[in-house]
Amino acid sequence: MAYVTQKHYRQVYKGICKDGDVKGLIAAASALVDVLTHNRIHAMGFENLTNFQRAAVKKACCLIVDYMVQTQSGAHMGADVDSFSLQDMRVHMRRRKLRPWEVAGCGLWAWTTLMQTGLMRRSL
Repeated sequence: MAYVTQKHYRQVYKGICKDGDVKGLIAAASALVDVLTHNRIHAMGFENLTNFQRAAVKKACCLIVDYMVQTQSGAHMGADVDSFSLQDMRVHMRRRKLRPWEVAGCGLWAWTTLMQTGLMRRSL
């Protein structure tokens, strides 16, 4: 079940995805929300969530779509590159511990928006 429509994403949220693949990205974002909330939304029923929770889930889906568009377009490419050499093609990557939202692939703002709902009681 998709938690937002293309119309909501484009007209209400005013997302950055302008191509025709919004429907697929919304479906993927909704599936990720289900994973992050351990299917609690399905168990409770979306209509049984509070108004705040429904709004937050919709916003998180839109934020995830934007995050997917940004990461697919390469907007975050090279963020972990510490140094780069052209001759002999050397690249040095920073070693760092991944944050939960990076592991989940949803972005910080979607993660914090979902955390506010109380539906993410367990960690990944």
